[in-house]
Amino acid sequence: MIIGYEITGYDNGSFMTGSCKKLDDLPFLPKCNECGYRTDYRYTNKDFKLKRENLDFSSTYDGVTIVSLKFKEFCNRYGYKNLVFNELPKTPNFFQYYIEGSFLQYNARLFENQCNSCKQYESVIGPAIQIDLFREPLEDGFYQSNLWFASGNEKSPVMIISPVTKENMVKEKFRNICFDKIEK
Repeated sequence: MIIGYEITGYDNGSFMTGSCKKLDDLPFLPKCNECGYRTDYRYTNKDFKLKRENLDFSSTYDGVTIVSLKFKEFCNRYGYKNLVFNELPKTPNFFQYYIEGSFLQYNARLFENQCNSCKQYESVIGPAIQIDLFREPLEDGFYQSNLWFASGNEKSPVMIISPVTKENMVKEKFRNICFDKIEK
């Protein structure tokens, strides 16, 4: 049985906030005084400029998902309610995108170097959905992992969609979205 699909986009050649060394260039970016990592991974840099504007669903090097107006209109048309689209003033018709709530339980293979101050881990590695919790496919919609994966300032949740949502997305012919099947 197919439970759903993990979705990812190609890299778009851009940084939302930059590497650790460049974080000081963004004085309003919330970050930990001890470890130096961001504490708000959904921060929208108003000076962000997307380098590759030919993708409907893509990711920055620092783990932020960017979507096209076409993708946003698709989500609005189907009535998906738990999605946030932040305008990017220097890149018209593209949006920073993320899911609110709708958490699915994931495990990590490894947690490395927890900060004493902000309690974040430097690295969270090896995402694996807790498949035994599912008895049927996910309902139409968008979901995210309860854990954020990757290292340093590049952390983000795993994004998941239902089989019905995937069918709807395929009909739209979006460019460069990768679907990885979750089976039980």
